[in-house]
Amino acid sequence: MNIFLLGATPSISAEPGEDPISKLAKTGGNTGNQLIAHGLLSQIAYNDISWDYRVDPKEVHERYDMIVIAAANFLFPKFDFGGMADYIERADLPVAIVGLGAQSNNYDPNIELMPGTERFVKVIAERAVSIGVRGPYTKDVLAHRGVHNVTVTGCPSYYMSGPRGPQIVRRPFEELRRISVNASRDVIGHAFDKETMRRVVLDIYKLGATWKADFIAQSELAEIRVAEDRAGIGIGESLNTIVGFMRDVVPDDEACDWAKAHMRVFFDVDEWLKEIEAFDFVFGTRFHGCMIALQRGVPALVVCHDTRTEDMCRFLGVPWVSILNVEQIDVATLYSKIDPVAILDRYGELWPSYVEFLGSNGLRIKDAEI
Repeated sequence: MNIFLLGATPSISAEPGEDPISKLAKTGGNTGNQLIAHGLLSQIAYNDISWDYRVDPKEVHERYDMIVIAAANFLFPKFDFGGMADYIERADLPVAIVGLGAQSNNYDPNIELMPGTERFVKVIAERAVSIGVRGPYTKDVLAHRGVHNVTVTGCPSYYMSGPRGPQIVRRPFEELRRISVNASRDVIGHAFDKETMRRVVLDIYKLGATWKADFIAQSELAEIRVAEDRAGIGIGESLNTIVGFMRDVVPDDEACDWAKAHMRVFFDVDEWLKEIEAFDFVFGTRFHGCMIALQRGVPALVVCHDTRTEDMCRFLGVPWVSILNVEQIDVATLYSKIDPVAILDRYGELWPSYVEFLGSNGLRIKDAEI
């Protein structure tokens, strides 16, 4: 099986000394995207694979057997996937797509999409045996458009641990020493409630500073610049952005010291997987920032702020709370919601269905350890 990959890619090629924002662009604007493709490819068998979009679609048709799409929150009003629809049509191959998600601040399935994305939906519906979606809400969004060859799978990153499933180790709370946080400061406007989201994100930043926790950035530009420039050269504006955001909850000097010492970003999934093992607990609004921890046995909880995160967490049984039900972020309260047995039980229910879904779409599972 020769696969041509579209959507998220498992890795990027970065030049020595390349600007971090340039590297971020290669990930699709969010380092968590790489985890989607990494998770998908870690479990399927193939002989040859490419994600070089410069290859002419006609050549793709001749050299490859199938287009596989590692999807994210493609169904969002501001995204236009007309170009990908064109590419798929010109390549004229069967399609397998996993992890397609709809993003909104409510659960109305009648979300407005750009014409190019509407056409993308039509194209994949015609070429895929079944479209793998992140949760029931995305299934409803597609059903509203008359698309019914759909299977709810969740995100491919959830299945990285193969048939064994995530082995979460939950130690007593008083033994927690090192935690990591993440937060979507740059997408507050996408949340169920903007003001609530801002308060929750500020709480997470405040706790990060209080616990001297590492903040693992995924798309936040200022945080990424600070993380990539430990020497502090040319990061004054970025530090000012972070300190200014935290001003109401943390003194400027403390916020500055915390940002310089604890901002981190990973452009390599293998490095991220290795480093996340050092933490005792991870929480925040980033689904993939928490998912990578669970895959390494680290307790993690997602603070859900929109349909793309909540829909997945509900379906997958990933520990979560909603910003709408949180008065104040408290580490002990969040940690108390971690139930390793329930997590593994739900995984045991979903893994066989995921394998069946892949098989029905012409993809074969392989034995793999992460």
